[in-house]
Amino acid sequence: MKTFLRNLLFLLAGLVGLASCERVETTRIPAFNVYIDLGNSGMWNTYGVHGYGDHTYFDKGQRIPLDFPFTERTYTGFGGILLTYGINGPLAYDRACPYEAERDVVLSFDSERLEAYCPKCGSRFSVCEADGAPLSGPAFDRHYGLQRLSVVPSNGGYIITR
Repeated sequence: MKTFLRNLLFLLAGLVGLASCERVETTRIPAFNVYIDLGNSGMWNTYGVHGYGDHTYFDKGQRIPLDFPFTERTYTGFGGILLTYGINGPLAYDRACPYEAERDVVLSFDSERLEAYCPKCGSRFSVCEADGAPLSGPAFDRHYGLQRLSVVPSNGGYIITR
C-alpha cells in the first residue's frame, strides 16, 4: 500500500508538472546518434531494466557497462544513456545535463528518490514518472528537461534509438 501511495503521488506530481502552462525545452543537448541493440531476450535480461526504479547506464566512450558488447553500430548519444524502468515500462534519456549542456557533465541516479540529478548544478529530474521533467535547480528555473529517447520492443527485448 505504501508503494502504491508513493507511486500515485509521483504520478500526480508529474501530471501537475505536465499540465503547467510553462513549456519544457528538451532540445538543449545536441542530437547525436543513439542505437543500443538489446533486441533479444538474452541481451535484455543481461543489460536491461526489469522493475520500477531499476536503472543502468550506457556510454560507448567510457565502456559502460564494462562487459557490454559495443559494436561499430552502437551509438550512445551526447552524454551517454540512462535507461530506467518507469510506471509504463522502460524509458531512456541522454545523460547530459541540459542546463550544463556539456558532454562530460552527466546525470547520476538517486535510487532512494528515483530521480536523476546533476552533480555539478544540482538540478533534479523525474525520470520514472514525468518524461525527464525538471524538478528543481537551475534546469527547473529555466524549464530544461531531459532529452528522451525511443525504447522500441524487438524480439523479447528492446532497441534504444533516437
